[in-house]
Amino acid sequence: MQSMAQANNEPPTETPNAQRLERIELSARPQTTTELRRQSTAAKQIYDEADIQKFGDVSVSDVLKRLPGVSLSGSGPALRGLGSYTRILLNGEPAPPNFDLNNLNPSQVLRIEVARAATADQTAEAIGGTINIILKEPPRSRTVEGQARVSYQYEQPAVGLNLTWGERIQGSTAFNVPVSYFEWNNFNAVRTTSTVTNPSAPAAIGTRLADRHPFGRGFNTSPSFNWKVNETSSLNTQAFITQGQWRWSDLATDRRIIAGQPVFADDSRNFGNWLNARVGTTYSNSFDGDQRLEMKAGVQYNAYDFTARAFRDGAERRLTLGESKNPTFTQSGQYSRLVADTHTITAGWNFEWQDWIGRSRTTELGVPLLPIFEGQNVEARVARYAAFVQDEWEVGKRLSAYAGVRGERIATRSKAVGESSEANTATVVSPMFHLKYKLDEKGEHLFRSSLTSTFKAPDPMQLLARPLVSALYSDLTRSNDALSSDRIGNPALKPELATGFDIAYERYFPGGGVASATVFYRHVRDLIRNRTTLETVSWATAPRYVTRPVNFDAANTFGLELEARGRAGTLLPFAFSAKTPLDIRASLNYYQSRVQGVPGPDNRLDRQQPWSATVGLDYVLSGVTPAPIRLGGSLSFTPGYRTQQSTEQSIEFVRSRTIDLYANIPVSQKMSVRLVANNAAPLASENTTVYSTLSTVTTVSKPRTWCGVVLSVKG
Repeated sequence: MQSMAQANNEPPTETPNAQRLERIELSARPQTTTELRRQSTAAKQIYDEADIQKFGDVSVSDVLKRLPGVSLSGSGPALRGLGSYTRILLNGEPAPPNFDLNNLNPSQVLRIEVARAATADQTAEAIGGTINIILKEPPRSRTVEGQARVSYQYEQPAVGLNLTWGERIQGSTAFNVPVSYFEWNNFNAVRTTSTVTNPSAPAAIGTRLADRHPFGRGFNTSPSFNWKVNETSSLNTQAFITQGQWRWSDLATDRRIIAGQPVFADDSRNFGNWLNARVGTTYSNSFDGDQRLEMKAGVQYNAYDFTARAFRDGAERRLTLGESKNPTFTQSGQYSRLVADTHTITAGWNFEWQDWIGRSRTTELGVPLLPIFEGQNVEARVARYAAFVQDEWEVGKRLSAYAGVRGERIATRSKAVGESSEANTATVVSPMFHLKYKLDEKGEHLFRSSLTSTFKAPDPMQLLARPLVSALYSDLTRSNDALSSDRIGNPALKPELATGFDIAYERYFPGGGVASATVFYRHVRDLIRNRTTLETVSWATAPRYVTRPVNFDAANTFGLELEARGRAGTLLPFAFSAKTPLDIRASLNYYQSRVQGVPGPDNRLDRQQPWSATVGLDYVLSGVTPAPIRLGGSLSFTPGYRTQQSTEQSIEFVRSRTIDLYANIPVSQKMSVRLVANNAAPLASENTTVYSTLSTVTTVSKPRTWCGVVLSVKG
C-alpha cells in the first residue's frame, strides 16, 4: 500500500500503516528493502535493483531461482514447492497468459516483492503466495543506460541488448523508455526409456536418444509516462510489449529396441510466434493529508501461433497448425483514509474480463486427425468481480494488526465444437488476518502471524472439452498406453479453496542483515488433479486412455523455512571479522504434504520437494583494479523424491543441483564487465513415471553450462 502523503512523482513504496506513513515522508534517505520488510505488517520479502542485477542474469527466471524459498518447476517459479499455486503479478496485476519470465530482462525491473500470505488489496488467488514484479518508472533525473551481452551454450553465440532512456521534463512530467532484444540458444541431450506391458503380448521396451534444441529471439519494451497534475494528484501510464519467435527441435540420434515392439516418438521440428501487449493508466490523488484515491484501467491483447511437424523415416507424417487470441480488460480502484491516527482503512474493487479463442488443425498423412474438431474455434470466457475492505491498525508502538476481507465472483463459459456452451459461476469470500509484534521498540526482534483464506480458479484451458490426441498413438483404431494418454478438459471444475496459517520470527541486524524462521500450514479443498482412465470415446474406435482434470479430494501441506542474509561478520561473528567484505545468503526449507484419497507413502502435492537448500557468497576484492571487483556465486540443491499422484500413477525425481558463478570487473566509473557461468558442472535431471504395472517412462536430460559476458554502460 502506498503512503497517502507520499509525493506523487516518486516510485511507490510499501507502507504498512499511518504512523509509518508519516515517518516515510520525513525520511531524508530512501528506505532499504530490509527496512520496508520490517515495517510491513504482512510478511513480505523485497529485493531491489542491486539484488536483482547482482549476477548479471539475462532473465528474471534466473533471478528468482536464487531467492529464498523459490524454486523453478515446469510451470514457472514456485513458492514452497507449490508451482501451480504461485501467483505471478506484473505491476500488481496478473501476468499475461503464457507469459514467460525467461523473456523479461532484469534491467527493466525496479524490484521484486515475494509475499507468502495474501492481502485483500491484491488477490486472494494465491494459495502458495505471490511474486510481484514491479517494472521501472520514470526517473527523478536523466538516465541513460546500455547493456550488451554475448552468451554461449550450444553451436553458436546468442546476443542481447538493453537500452534505457529516462528524462524529467519541467519537473512535472517524466518518461522512461527501456528496450530489450534477446536471443537464446539452448541444448539438452535426452534419453527416454519406455516400457509398456500388455497381458496378451510380450512387454515392449525401447530407448530413444535425442538432441533437443530450443532457440529463438524477441524483444520487449515497457515505456512509462508520469504527469504530476498538481501537488496532490498524478497520472501514470505504462505499457508492456513483448514479441518474438521460437524454434524447437527434437531429433533422435539413436533408437534401441530392447524387447517386443516399442513405439518411439517421432522426430519433430516446431516453431511459433507470440505477442503480448498491455497498456494501463493509474490516476492517484492524495488529498486532505490523510486520504488517497487510486483508479486503474488497462487493456491487454495476447496472440500466439505455432506450427508442429512430426517426421518418421525422414518423411513428414503429422502437421499441426494452431493459433489463439486472448483480449483482456481490467478496471480497479481503491480509496484509503487515515482514521483516529491509528487506522488506515482501504476499500476497493477489481473487475477483469478475459476472452480466449483458439483453434488448431492436425493432419496425419494429409488426412484430418479429428475431422469434427480440426480447424474449428474453441472458446473460453472468464469474468471476475471483486470487492475488498481492509484495516491496518497501529495498536501500539510494538503491535500492528491487519484485517481484511475480499469477495470474488468468477463466471466462466466455455464452448467446444459439437458441445453446448458450459457455464460455471463460483463465489469466494476470503478473510485475512495478520499480526506483527516487536519484542523491542526498534523492531530488531519481531514475531509475525497470519491466518488467510485463499483459492485457485481453474485455468481456461482446463475447462475446454476439446480432445487432444496422443502424438505417440495417433492411429485412432488402436488403443494407447496410460502414460501416452489423450487429454481433454472439464467444464465442471470448481475452484480449489485453502485455509492457511503462518507464524514467523525475524531478527534484524545492523547494516541490513536479517534472519528468519517461518512455519506454515495449508489445507486445500476441492483439489484439482489429473485423472487417467481407460474409456470408450467418441473420437476413436478403440478404447483409449484419457487424462482429464477433476476436483479430487483435499490435501494438507506444512513446512519450515529458514533464511539468513547479510555481512559475514554480522551473521557469523565467531568466524569472520566485521571488516571482512563478504556477504552471505542462505536458506533451508522443509516441506511435507498429504493428499487425501491417494494411498501413501509419498502422497505429496505435485512437484513439492521434501526439502531444498540455497547458499550464496558475494566477496569484494580490492586493490587489483582502481575500483573493487565483486565475485560471487550460489549453490542450490534439491534431493531426489517420489510423488504418488494417484492410486495407479507415481513419478520419481533424482536430486538436482545448480551452481552459478559471476565476476563483476569495473572498467571505469561508468562501465563494467561481468563474466557469468550459470549451471556450472551440470547434473543430469532424471524422472521416472509409472502407471500401475502397465507403463513406465524414464527421461534423463543432460544440459550444458550457460556462459556469458555482459558489458554495462551508464550515462
